[in-house]
Amino acid sequence: MPTFQSSKVAATVMARSGLDTTTVTGEIAIPTGFATNDVVEMVKVPAGATVLNVKLTSSAGVGATANLAVGDGVDTDRFITSTAFTASAVARDNTHVGHGHRYTADDTIDILAVSIATPTVGTVVRLTVEYTMQQ
Repeated sequence: MPTFQSSKVAATVMARSGLDTTTVTGEIAIPTGFATNDVVEMVKVPAGATVLNVKLTSSAGVGATANLAVGDGVDTDRFITSTAFTASAVARDNTHVGHGHRYTADDTIDILAVSIATPTVGTVVRLTVEYTMQQ
């Protein structure tokens, strides 16, 4: 299972860590070969960040069967549990464990392809994360 990345997690991108609320949006077009259990690293978050809001959108269906989750390397659905994206869709944080989660180390917030059949190559998926460094 390959790991894909949005431009917001490139090596040259630093996670912002000011005291104000920070909003970051990562975007990726569904790549050829996108399949079940693939991970897309979408947004970097710095150590000490407390996540306030997470929103996932798609411009069209991601596949004939397409269920996506949003989390990180420790908990793959920390923010958004498996949600159907077979048509243009919007999903917001829907778990208690993710609400107000504070990172103790730098990390990425990722999309997990829980189940994908016949992926729609080129469909644009955006993940917006709002976090603060205040405690």
